[in-house]
Amino acid sequence: MDAHLFRRFCDALLPRLMGARMEKIHAPGPDVTVFTLYGGSERGGKRYLVLRADRRTPLLFTADHRVPVNAQPPAFIMRLRKHLSDRRVTRAVCDWLERRLWLGFSGNATLWLRLDLRDGPSLSFDPPAVPDEPVWPNADLTALPPESWRTFGVLTPALRRSLAFLDPLDAGALLMDLQAGGGDVFLYESDAGRCEVSAWPLPQTQLDAMPGTWTETVMEDPLAAMTKAGEMLVYERIAEQARQNAARPFSAEAARLGRLLDKLDGEEKRLSAMRDRQKDALLLQSQLYRFRQTDKLDTVMLDAADGPVTLRLDRKRTVRENMAEMFHQAARGRRGLEYLAVRRAQVQEQKKEAEASMLRMLASVTGTGAPAPGKENRQSGRASVPTGLPKQVQAFRSSDGFLLLRGRDSRGNGLALKLAAPHDYWLHTADGPSAHVIIRRDHAGQHVPGRTLQEAGILAALKSWQKDQDSALIQYSLAKFIHPMKNAAAGMVRIDRSEGSFRVDMERDLEERLEKN
Repeated sequence: MDAHLFRRFCDALLPRLMGARMEKIHAPGPDVTVFTLYGGSERGGKRYLVLRADRRTPLLFTADHRVPVNAQPPAFIMRLRKHLSDRRVTRAVCDWLERRLWLGFSGNATLWLRLDLRDGPSLSFDPPAVPDEPVWPNADLTALPPESWRTFGVLTPALRRSLAFLDPLDAGALLMDLQAGGGDVFLYESDAGRCEVSAWPLPQTQLDAMPGTWTETVMEDPLAAMTKAGEMLVYERIAEQARQNAARPFSAEAARLGRLLDKLDGEEKRLSAMRDRQKDALLLQSQLYRFRQTDKLDTVMLDAADGPVTLRLDRKRTVRENMAEMFHQAARGRRGLEYLAVRRAQVQEQKKEAEASMLRMLASVTGTGAPAPGKENRQSGRASVPTGLPKQVQAFRSSDGFLLLRGRDSRGNGLALKLAAPHDYWLHTADGPSAHVIIRRDHAGQHVPGRTLQEAGILAALKSWQKDQDSALIQYSLAKFIHPMKNAAAGMVRIDRSEGSFRVDMERDLEERLEKN
């Protein structure tokens, strides 16, 4: 987040933030802090202020959707909660060049929350100094020395990259616009799933030099632009970390079982050696007449079919006792190998289950695992359909990579709803019975392409009262607004709020096509 973009963001944020009450503070991921605020001077309701502190790609944005949070908050979050909970934002100081924002709260004139895009949030009990107005260079940038950015902090790295693609007149005009402040912001999205927001329009030559194909959207509201970019860049990263955290116990278990299998391989070699003593015992038994009952020897030389064989014996035992011990060890080796075969099969099955569970987590039983935009048709980057779901629930992977769950029967409809997160989409045919279909999402801000909605609607219609028609009307809602009805048949639900409806054309081969994806 460039300093100039941070300036415009704060200019738009602070008027809306005054008077808002701090409700909750969470740390859903590394270097990410979410502040839940309620109310404000311009717009009421609940909003989420999200800070991702980072040296290279920091972000501060307001989100419309809640992000899943960790169950055990770190110590610094507990300290922030202790001092800030239920207090209202009453004052603010913005040092946009250093990308720092201080928020003051009611009830304590010396209490400040410092939001630093590089170092993260912290408490301060000393009032911040009002920053001086930054020094701007002259419009004629050609007269400046190469190291002028050390003198003029407004020549940020992002700005210098753009100025390198502009002629002197356009560069001077851009600098004057930035000094005046205000204006539109520019959202850039690439076909590879990347997203950037700029306080100025990036030169076309600069976009051409960047990897991928970029589209530009001009937005009047900096908050809206940062919300879209932030939810894409931060929420999806948190969702990916959540999948990895969910898979980590299964990965560790699979690794442990792999080490156990290695130990069993070593044990098999030892038991096989014991079993092979049977051959030596039989050879000694066939020539036992050559030795007295009391003979105790270190070695014996025996005649075998393929030549003389030397056997090492235990001198503490007689030759006969050594022979008996060989038979005993051979019997123990055979029994051990029989048990080892059973144990290895058990461990291999446990390892297979652990690896399957790990893959289910990474492929998102609890999220979509959708590939980045522009990669939907690359089979190598496609997430697989997870296994291990209830047998009454079918799983499909949409053409865009989203996980779709469909109930096979009324009980499966209820189970599919139980597997849904509150921010997932629920689909059903209108005005009649059908299967319930769930579209899994990584987070509430994730956009579901129209193609995935159509495919999910068709899956619902193919198991509905409209299955023999050419088209079907589909209604959909968020899963949090769908509730099973008490004392009603399995699969009966109450819809508290609908997101709308749409019509789909039947595709009879869709199930087979999606199963092959």
